[in-house]
Amino acid sequence: MGYEILSTIRHFKFLLFGIAITSFSVVAQAPLDIRVALVIGNSAYVSAPALTNPSNDAKAITNILKRLGFTVINVNDGTKEQMIAGIAQMQTALKGQQAVGMLYYAGHGLQQNWRNYMVPVDFKVSKDVDIPKQAIDVDTVIEGLKKAGTRMNIIVLDACRDNPFGGQASGKGLAQLEAPLNTYIAFATAPGNVAQDGNEKTGNGLFTEYIIKELQKPAPIEDMFKRVRLQVRKASNGTQIPWDSSSLEADFAFNDGAKHTFNPDDLFKEAQEAKAKEEELKRQLAQAKEQERKIAEQREQERLNLVQIQKNQELVAKLKAEEESREREKQLKLAQDKEQQKVLGITQALEKAKLDENKRLQDIQLAKVQEQDGIKKFNVLKNEDNEKSFAQEKSEWDKIKDSNNADDFYAYLNKYPSGLISQQATFRLNKLSRVNIIAVPDKNGITQIPNQKRFRVGDEYERATKDVLTGKVLSKSITKVIKIENGLVYFQSSSGEDTISTEAGGVIRSNSPEATYSFDPPLPNQPADDFQVGKKWTSETYETSRFGRFRRLDKFVIDRVEEVTVPAGIFKAFVVEREAYIGNRGGISTSQKNTFWYVPGIGGPVKSARNNQQNVLFNAFERHEVTELISFKRGGSNSEL
Repeated sequence: MGYEILSTIRHFKFLLFGIAITSFSVVAQAPLDIRVALVIGNSAYVSAPALTNPSNDAKAITNILKRLGFTVINVNDGTKEQMIAGIAQMQTALKGQQAVGMLYYAGHGLQQNWRNYMVPVDFKVSKDVDIPKQAIDVDTVIEGLKKAGTRMNIIVLDACRDNPFGGQASGKGLAQLEAPLNTYIAFATAPGNVAQDGNEKTGNGLFTEYIIKELQKPAPIEDMFKRVRLQVRKASNGTQIPWDSSSLEADFAFNDGAKHTFNPDDLFKEAQEAKAKEEELKRQLAQAKEQERKIAEQREQERLNLVQIQKNQELVAKLKAEEESREREKQLKLAQDKEQQKVLGITQALEKAKLDENKRLQDIQLAKVQEQDGIKKFNVLKNEDNEKSFAQEKSEWDKIKDSNNADDFYAYLNKYPSGLISQQATFRLNKLSRVNIIAVPDKNGITQIPNQKRFRVGDEYERATKDVLTGKVLSKSITKVIKIENGLVYFQSSSGEDTISTEAGGVIRSNSPEATYSFDPPLPNQPADDFQVGKKWTSETYETSRFGRFRRLDKFVIDRVEEVTVPAGIFKAFVVEREAYIGNRGGISTSQKNTFWYVPGIGGPVKSARNNQQNVLFNAFERHEVTELISFKRGGSNSEL
């Protein structure tokens, strides 16, 4: 009987850490408002040490997504077969629904030949391991979502932990992955780097810990993940920087503050109740096991008594004693069966509580809703409220822009993650709190070195500008960095068109044939951190020239990487598209479209194209120009970052 109880206890542990695929019913949802998520958490690996938190992470994400209107398909400690079944189930639920599809994965991940793989718990380690046959390619999930006809896809991969399997993986962490159309991809850390698994005290991996926190706040998806990035960066001292790629063309918010929302107080209360219930079930289980132990001791004592009786009594007495012992054995067996049923009942109840729990108390002691603003659409030039918002944002920026305290910029960016001055704030943060990740080449062979200086004293650019329609060279110039002081870069040009920019490349003053322009705050023509296809940012500034002082709105997107040929050479460059809208007063209105080709490490663009459509007091003109780099000389020391 003791063996049977031991088997029951082992079964109990298996149920707690075993594999379960659970689907939750869909509440009635309006067309284009259907949300389906596949949540996978793999901790109990057969051929590697168990991970601390992926199962906890998956349970917490499942609980919150259900509250935010998602139908959740959950795979815990999944084998390859079970993960494939979960993917198929998600595709079936999404097919033809024009829905939002989501994959959340926590566990080990591997990269091979620029493809990323989720690792099932039954992954086998060997010298000639075949990763594509044993693991799940993330790209196949994305393709499946597209085939299901989703209108939007979200991929969240907390899978960049260090690789314990060896084998044929191409490197650490995961490979860079560009989001296909209408897709948002979030990684726990930068490509080629590894993420923290967290610890038992926190109950979650570092990346997911802050996702859980930010899902409780109404915010657009981009703002939510920017806040996650900031907080993970700060908590890891810059060694883990979450990375994302977006090609979304429509607005989306997990928590919109209206229909898709919840009260964290309720979540906290339910967690306390679940924790109390779990503790009570554990107490009852321990009590039942103790009773079983006592019964086993009693049975052993009866056996010893029987031996003594057999030695001292005649055969008849012996037979009588044996009969009595058998009767007692029968009664004890009945009692034991009763206790065993109680143990099984408690085990089943505890298992159910484990699967349905809202997460342990310490897992979800999360920040309460800090923002109740909801999601606001932005149209700066036409809306007085937005003008006031910008004035407020700029006022707060002016208070901290010269600060040497990184916490000021963490707080500012947490409040304005997609703000109109966020690029300048990000660059100042990078100066004060360095990024400590490993630089690795992307699939285009481009390596972006963290904290690398964009400009050095002595940098020299020779450029030529020509008219696109006629091919006529309009001007040539040599521009040199003559000093860098107090975070400002001073350029001197042979044409007399001297400029001033920030060290991030934000333009403060520029000269052109028609006028000298100044910008407050600076105009950020390139991102403050890394170049990444799909990255978007918006800037507002006050532009001052001989034409007057006007509010200017610029929208930027890194559209692609392409090979560009200019007199200075052949480069693989990030292509930044800019649309600008300048003023609408006194009969002056301007729209601009610019394209810049940037190569990390050169600072300024190797090529730029300008298409102006301008109406100056009803005297219209257009300008179509291309400026190309003829030569570039790097100043400073070769070892200088």
